[in-house]
Amino acid sequence: MKKVTNILAVAVMAVGMATISIENTSNEFDNVIENSQSITCDDCDAPVGERPPRKTA
Repeated sequence: MKKVTNILAVAVMAVGMATISIENTSNEFDNVIENSQSITCDDCDAPVGERPPRKTA
């Protein structure tokens, strides 16, 4: 019975660690996308008519 409990504990721990890793990776991708979108605008505070054209990636 102890072996079964130990195996289940290790399996639950592995699933938890994998979930955390996947969640952190997806958060990093979201941050990269947000940062790249904010960098593309050089002068976003200027009125619409005076803004330089948007950079294309």
